[in-house]
Amino acid sequence: MHLPTAPIEWKTEYNVNISFIDEHHRKFVEILNRILEINNEASCGHNISEAFFSLVYYAEHYLIREQMYLKEYQNFQYHQDLHNQFIDRVTRFQDDFKKGKKNICSDMALYLYEWFENHILNYDKEATAFLKEKGHN
Repeated sequence: MHLPTAPIEWKTEYNVNISFIDEHHRKFVEILNRILEINNEASCGHNISEAFFSLVYYAEHYLIREQMYLKEYQNFQYHQDLHNQFIDRVTRFQDDFKKGKKNICSDMALYLYEWFENHILNYDKEATAFLKEKGHN
């Protein structure tokens, strides 16, 4: 998978039409765009702390809230496992950065772009159909 060369612009087709989920997905795209930007800068190491802070905030506020709504979803455990894997991976990126490993920004940008493509644009659309059936909008 190749990273985009320009910032990702939110498109109407990305919406799942559940307001809090769409709001948080747009926030994730903002974070991803910032990471893509610092990945293209020579000063990645100086700016990556901001990215880690944003990702931790995203995980603590969005992923947990989504899980609260999806707890009756038939694939809830799988969905929760994906979120936990995301959190674990961000934590490993942070640990790797502290250890001085190379290519953290590019590796993290690629991982987050794949999360956007696979989880947000595909898997979350399936899961949110459950919430729509329950009357959320």
